[in-house]
Amino acid sequence: MNWLSSFVMANLIGIGSNLDNCGVGIAYDTKNITIQGWVNAIINGIGFCTTLLGTYAGSLISHYISAAGARWVACLVLCAIGVFSLYSAYLHPRISSPPAPVTKLASPGLKQAVMLGLALSCTNIASGFSATVAHSASVWITVLSITGWGYIMIWLGNSMAIRFLSRLLGKYSSLAAGFLLIGVGIHQVV
Repeated sequence: MNWLSSFVMANLIGIGSNLDNCGVGIAYDTKNITIQGWVNAIINGIGFCTTLLGTYAGSLISHYISAAGARWVACLVLCAIGVFSLYSAYLHPRISSPPAPVTKLASPGLKQAVMLGLALSCTNIASGFSATVAHSASVWITVLSITGWGYIMIWLGNSMAIRFLSRLLGKYSSLAAGFLLIGVGIHQVV
């Protein structure tokens, strides 16, 4: 895989992994709460660490399996993340017990930044792993892409200039993320 193809793939994975970040930004924006830059930096600093962990694990494992096997592992992990994103956003709420009462959002501080960082980083580990298990040369491109897109997506979702995005993408961000990750996963083996 050449560097341009690797760069494009890392950015698609970065965007797909962070559409939930955009949803968080939109949720706060609809309540007229601004996520400060330092809070966004802490959230994505945690994302950087988890992505680095996932990419190094993927890079290490890629030395022990064949290239075709690595592509299938990457495909399965990305598709699983995509399916989980679709399930948790659309199917699980319909089959689970009645929803819990809505909690009031407050302006996030250090504690909320760490909690959001950990919650939003779950997909970063798997995305970083799957991106590098098939293409071990793209560790830093993947880490920087996922981290950079994480920061950008929270900022975009929370930006007053993008209110139309909340109407367009708001409740469909999990749908878009799920299908994007499944598409990238399928591309790994095609």
